[in-house]
Amino acid sequence: MRPTKLTISAFGPYAGEMILELDRLGDRGIYLITGDTGAGKTTIFDAITFALYGNASGENRKPRMLRSKYASAEARTFVEMEFVYNGKTYRLRRNPEYLRAKQRGEGETKERPDALLELPDGNVITGDRTVTARVEELVGLNREQFSQIAMLAQGSFSRLLSGRTEDRGAIFREIFRTRPYQKFQERLKDKAKGLYGAYADSVKSIGQYAGGVMAEDGERWQAAVESKDLEAMLDLLEEMIREDESGAAGLDQDLKAVRERSGLLGQRLGEARSAAKAQEDAQRAEQELRENRPLFEEAKAVFEREKGRAGEREQLIGEISRAQENLKAYDEHDRLAADSRACQAEAKGMEAVEAAAGNEAETLGLKLQELQEELDRLQTVGEELVAARSAAERLGQNRQRIAAHARELSEYRAEERKLAAAQREYQVADQARRAREAEYQELYQVFLDSQAGILAAGLKPGQPCPVCGSLEHPAPAGRAAAGDGTEGRPGAPGAGAAVHEERGAGAAVHEAPGAGTAIHEAPSRPSHTPVTKEQVDAASRRAKEASDAAAKLSLRAGGVKGSLDQRFERMKEQVEVEIGGWKESWQERIRGARAKGREAFLEEWKLVLEQLDGVLGRQAEAGEQTIRGLEERAKRRGQLEAQKRKTAQALENCRERRQEAGKARLRAETRRTELERQIAELKKRLPHGDRAAAEAELTEHRRRLLAMEQALNAAEKRLNEYSGRVSAAEARAQALNRQLEAFYRQQEERCVICAAPQGNLSPMPDSSPAAPLSPSDWVRQLEAELAGMGEILERLEAGRNRLHHRLETNRLARDNMVRQRAAMEAARQQWTWVKAMADTAAGEVNGKDKITFETYVQMAYFERIIARANARFMVMSGGQYELKRCMEEDGRGKNGLGLSVIDHYNGSERSARTLSGGESFQASLSLALGLSDEIQSQAGGIRLDTMFVDEGFGSLDGESLNLAVKALAGLAEGNRLVGIISHVPELKERIEKQIVVTKEKSGGSRAEIDI
Repeated sequence: MRPTKLTISAFGPYAGEMILELDRLGDRGIYLITGDTGAGKTTIFDAITFALYGNASGENRKPRMLRSKYASAEARTFVEMEFVYNGKTYRLRRNPEYLRAKQRGEGETKERPDALLELPDGNVITGDRTVTARVEELVGLNREQFSQIAMLAQGSFSRLLSGRTEDRGAIFREIFRTRPYQKFQERLKDKAKGLYGAYADSVKSIGQYAGGVMAEDGERWQAAVESKDLEAMLDLLEEMIREDESGAAGLDQDLKAVRERSGLLGQRLGEARSAAKAQEDAQRAEQELRENRPLFEEAKAVFEREKGRAGEREQLIGEISRAQENLKAYDEHDRLAADSRACQAEAKGMEAVEAAAGNEAETLGLKLQELQEELDRLQTVGEELVAARSAAERLGQNRQRIAAHARELSEYRAEERKLAAAQREYQVADQARRAREAEYQELYQVFLDSQAGILAAGLKPGQPCPVCGSLEHPAPAGRAAAGDGTEGRPGAPGAGAAVHEERGAGAAVHEAPGAGTAIHEAPSRPSHTPVTKEQVDAASRRAKEASDAAAKLSLRAGGVKGSLDQRFERMKEQVEVEIGGWKESWQERIRGARAKGREAFLEEWKLVLEQLDGVLGRQAEAGEQTIRGLEERAKRRGQLEAQKRKTAQALENCRERRQEAGKARLRAETRRTELERQIAELKKRLPHGDRAAAEAELTEHRRRLLAMEQALNAAEKRLNEYSGRVSAAEARAQALNRQLEAFYRQQEERCVICAAPQGNLSPMPDSSPAAPLSPSDWVRQLEAELAGMGEILERLEAGRNRLHHRLETNRLARDNMVRQRAAMEAARQQWTWVKAMADTAAGEVNGKDKITFETYVQMAYFERIIARANARFMVMSGGQYELKRCMEEDGRGKNGLGLSVIDHYNGSERSARTLSGGESFQASLSLALGLSDEIQSQAGGIRLDTMFVDEGFGSLDGESLNLAVKALAGLAEGNRLVGIISHVPELKERIEKQIVVTKEKSGGSRAEIDI
């Protein structure tokens, strides 16, 4: 990759636009970039890097910092570069993000980062990131790799020469990306640390579990814990657990015996309590029997007496039946009387309805008459509404015609604007046609002149001319060349626009809708460039294309003009038809305007249409108001007709109701007369004067019967109650006495229980005839015995709980200690081999060199860098010095990347830090070049045709400077161009090709190529 042209605008210290024709430096050798300190020498390399990758070469210079502080507000910041890669030419243009003045108005606007890459085949790639990706694909390097290979930065490799293993390792880590090896070392170290922590946690956990053991012999267990012998602790703990398990089994047997004894005592206590309660209940049953027997006898006598009054009750029942039959006759009398009263009320009601219906019929008749009178007044409203709507429809048709004429006029005006635009497009296209034809004629004449010169150059005296056959050539034509005086005449090679094969690379015609044809002139062709037939043919094609485009636009404009004229004639005919029925004054007004010309006619017609539209609009509004009023009246007429029909129907209904009410009144009066006759006949058959006397007699009979039945029921109930009490008391007393007899019999038969488990239990109470006890005495004695058994059971359970708690605690501690012992052993084994691996990777193995895993990898790169560097260091030092990798002398810290120098003059080897200033520069430069070669090799063997060296040549004496320049010249052998960035005066004298950077007093810098 070799830049051939670099354009810098408002970039870094360069305020304006600066163009460097880098192809003037050639394609090989060395050249010098010189100038004042801070003038912007390194900025040239930054511009190249920015054009390629969108970033400067250094990490400290961000893209948004690249705009020149000396640039004017209107200046645009960009870098444009043409470069050659694999024999093909590419063009790059890129701008960073920056603020610039707005093109319109005041203030600033942000320019977004953008890039453009033009490929050799003419294709163009745009977009900041897209172009960067395409450059990386093309060159095969990213920005970091390109900066490390193409730029040997000032002072960056002196640290590589004089630093220690840690310093060189840090440099190689970034260049060769060995950080993963460093991270692998750190992960191994962290893994070993974590495993040791797990081992320590297991030991700590075992101690905590041992502290929680419950030992009966605390001193013995404490001694085992202090011995820190895990196996001894587990053995002792196992022994303690076995002892406690044996003691727990004995306690369980004692508890079982006590619970059995307590159960037996509880059973006997229950029996005694039942017997005591039975004795109390038997006594109460005897007392109840003595109290209820006299009452039972008395109730029995009363019941027999009431039972003997059955005859009286039968007689009363017969009298009640006869009285109920008499009451039915009174019910019939009451029903007939009620019907008579209802008929009387109905007759009066019908009489009132008949009168009301007559009054309502009179009112409805008057209302019907009023409705008919109002309907007569609205008789013609329908015809009036039809006429108003017809008038409104005609008015709407007139307005539509006027609107159609207005639209026609508006469309005509739009066609006029289209015609004007088409004419302007044709004028621009015609200018382009003339320019293309002139260009073609000019190139064609140059071509003919070139052909004549070529033929004349081949003429020899005595040989025939291929054109005329003459053997003599007195005035042969000459070739058109630079400086021959033909530049100013038409048809000279340099007089026209340059012609390129690619459309869009030279002069081209681009059609844009509505914008005509634009012509872009290409830079002028140098006068010494010949014109080929292909170029003339291309110009001919472009001239034809321009002519065709102009003809097409001319035809288009003519079509629009013809269409416009036809529309105008049609519009005149329509106007004539429209105004035929108008007033004479309006017709004269239109025809007078038409006589003045087309434009006057159109303006007058527009004014008339506007006036008519206003008049018709007002008439339409008045017509709408009239229609709304007539519609309201028509609506009122419909309402009146509906009211008339409704009122007539109501009058008819009213008359019918009056007639029906009269008939109903006559029927009610006839029915009432018949009912009064039936009531008089019924009164003659009743035994009492009225219903109240009959009901009073029936009530008295019922009261007497009820009193007799209640007395009989009460006597029977009282007899049953006392009979039940006596029977229940007798049965209960017998059952309780049998239960007591069984209890005493059981106590006589039961033997004395005197056995006691484990010697801790007292004998059972004696139940022999020699010691008779009542049930209550048995209860008290058994309760006391059972309470004693409860105290014994409580003591045994408390002891067993303590023993079980100790067992569970110690078992859990034993299981946890065994589990932690396995985890501790596993962690210790894994930590052992991981620690050994981590120490090896970290270079911390005792008795070995402190070489880390990352350093071991970097040593391979360092060896290759030194081998490449020595190829140049031997030349620069005149064969005296050779670099060699070694161990650090003091042996402190990391090792493996030490650097020594072999002095072939005296056969000694010493540290590279002992080199003088000039020797150190030579060694640093050699290392830089060696590192660049190695990085280039790592990038796939990619070769860059351009390199930059930014190092301190000022520390070299004359001889060393010669050797350094000789080594750089050797680096530039082949097709490589090396630029040296320096302000050393001696280099200005030794290197002919230079780029001189100068600070300007007005601010900013400028650069020129000096060869």
